[in-house]
Amino acid sequence: MVMLDRGDYWQCAYVIPKGGIEQVKSEGLETFRKRVVEMSPFLADRVGELESWDDVKLLSVTVDRLRKWWRPGLICIGDAAHAMSPIGGVGINMAVQDAVAAANRLAGPLRSSKLRDDDLRAIQDRRTLPVRFTQWLQLTIQRRIIGRVLESQRRPKPPLFFKLFGILPALRCIPAWLIGIGIRPEHVRIPEAKPL
Repeated sequence: MVMLDRGDYWQCAYVIPKGGIEQVKSEGLETFRKRVVEMSPFLADRVGELESWDDVKLLSVTVDRLRKWWRPGLICIGDAAHAMSPIGGVGINMAVQDAVAAANRLAGPLRSSKLRDDDLRAIQDRRTLPVRFTQWLQLTIQRRIIGRVLESQRRPKPPLFFKLFGILPALRCIPAWLIGIGIRPEHVRIPEAKPL
């Protein structure tokens, strides 16, 4: 279970297999509450706040991307161009990097009123590799780690790969770099705008 402190409430993610919500509901709300407490015992005095299934929201995860992100006069970036899994929380990183790449490429042509389709195509060409790689990484984690945990009835043990992080702490920077920075980081490169 993943939990985020939103200030005046906690947002909790209870991961289930795709299409598994009906199974969870058929077991009843009380069983659901018990499972939440098993994973996070400190919530024992709070699960009563879940009074009906209306208090439980289903987020269906989709990982996909448009074949073509642009058409004349329009470029899609971020979630509009590619849906990311919540794994790693990288969706916002990818969206910001798309925006920076778009600003870098489009600032000059827009300022001079000489925007061409090639400028829009270039943004997709630049951002496709990092998006595809990140989605591949997310889907690999989904299949090899999260999927196995969801299929198992026993308490999961961390894969050997994660045990290496404890043995060799320097390795921790690799996933942090891949998640936080990505394989093609973007940096603002547009010159200062001239005053009007």
